[in-house]
Amino acid sequence: MKLVKIDSDLYLNSDFIESVEADGEESTDITMKNGKVFSPYVPIKKVLDTICGSEEHL
Repeated sequence: MKLVKIDSDLYLNSDFIESVEADGEESTDITMKNGKVFSPYVPIKKVLDTICGSEEHL
């Protein structure tokens, strides 16, 4: 299990993320394998960097 901090109050297990899609320039839709969708007001680049473990988020 690898929890990633997407937003100040949103942590997700990256093992269960099915897809990540931009929803405008400043919002992202994150679909989990169980079908639940999270829509944080965070740019997709930041979400992907967080999930992939960029040096900024380590």
